Amino acid sequence: MRRIEGDLVLGAFSVALALVLLGRGDWLTMPVLMPVLMPVLMPVLMAVGWAVGSWRQPELLHALVDTPWAMHQPEPQWPSFNQGGVWLAGIGLAAAQIPLTFGNAILGIVAETLRLFPGVPLDENRAARGTGLMNLLAGGLGAPPMCFGAGGMAAQVACGARTGRAPILLGSVLLLAGLFVSGQLTALLSLLPTGTLGAMLFVAGFSLTIGTAGSSRDKEARAVLLTTAAESVWNAGVGVVVGVVLEAWLRSKLLRI
Repeated sequence: MRRIEGDLVLGAFSVALALVLLGRGDWLTMPVLMPVLMPVLMPVLMAVGWAVGSWRQPELLHALVDTPWAMHQPEPQWPSFNQGGVWLAGIGLAAAQIPLTFGNAILGIVAETLRLFPGVPLDENRAARGTGLMNLLAGGLGAPPMCFGAGGMAAQVACGARTGRAPILLGSVLLLAGLFVSGQLTALLSLLPTGTLGAMLFVAGFSLTIGTAGSSRDKEARAVLLTTAAESVWNAGVGVVVGVVLEAWLRSKLLRI
């Protein structure tokens, strides 16, 4: 919401446009791409954002056009893992990230996956191992930390994705972009206004909210959900701890509501 507040006109327009498109499910998938269920909502929001960004910052548009095309290969970073400072920084950064990763990239992604796709054999152990292996491999190639985010999956599903081919297609596009147009990506992403980014995050959060609204949760589960959400607005780490403690108390009957 802070991103939308910082760019109120564009943010409000983008949110309204997203809600209109989400309410017209038959518009969200191009018939020629039905086999891969190509989402249209996010590209529409991005196209609007790029148009506004080009008008606001024409110098970035010129930089995008003038940047030469060249292939850039990743530079392995594994040798630097032996430096003591790297491990110290990794531990310090990882400790602060654990509550968010634990909640969103392990518990959240498993719960959302089982709700949307009950037949998928996914549990918290597989999600945790996958996250660790992915970051060891990607970090060694110079990539930033990554995770299986529940918000990202909810946004893709809200935009029409229904099979594993959708993230495969998206990943292939990003991989090719990183190899061949990485010089243009910085300017291209910088063109996206904060209002557009806020609207895209709103779509993901809205999809997760809708997913819990129609569930058959009992009052104790809803109490844990709402308490965790309320605390996480202030601090994600505190929210996870409070939610786990509250759930433990309710299960042990030390607390009744």
